[in-house]
Amino acid sequence: MAALRVAARRLVGGGLTPALPVDKAQPRLFPRLSQVGRARSTTSSAAAAADTNLAAAKGCEDPEKLLTEIHNMREELYDKVSHVERTYDIPGRAGKNISRLRDELATQVDPRPGDTTWRELRVLTVFGRYCGYAAGMFTSYVLARMATGWIVELEPDEKQWIKKKREEARKRSEAK
Repeated sequence: MAALRVAARRLVGGGLTPALPVDKAQPRLFPRLSQVGRARSTTSSAAAAADTNLAAAKGCEDPEKLLTEIHNMREELYDKVSHVERTYDIPGRAGKNISRLRDELATQVDPRPGDTTWRELRVLTVFGRYCGYAAGMFTSYVLARMATGWIVELEPDEKQWIKKKREEARKRSEAK
């Protein structure tokens, strides 16, 4: 997901702010309390204007074209990551990152009926999500029942049986 955000930012040109000398950046970082509201509005409007200007300069003012490019890039990235994971055995953290990226992209790309790996990743992602929901619901149920005393409440005959077993254990320990 982060890779897609970075690619989208590079495509649009957003997130780039000009470097300021330290003496000019200092008031922005620590504005006086009376100027806090003004500093926020000035900074956000300046950043928005810079993003708009950069997008207009690159000729990306058509949002449909931009979304189509992002979609195509996502599809291409999934194909490349899939190829790399099938072809090469990448050890360590890099391999885990590529595998995680492929898992995330599998849920975002168009359906691929011929790709068994895509189908497995998609099913596992959906299955994992529902298992997470079920585990959360079960955990909250058990905790709520414990808080109300339903789970730890014993019948009178069970209490007597436990008391009897404790007395027997105490007698055995005293006998030793």
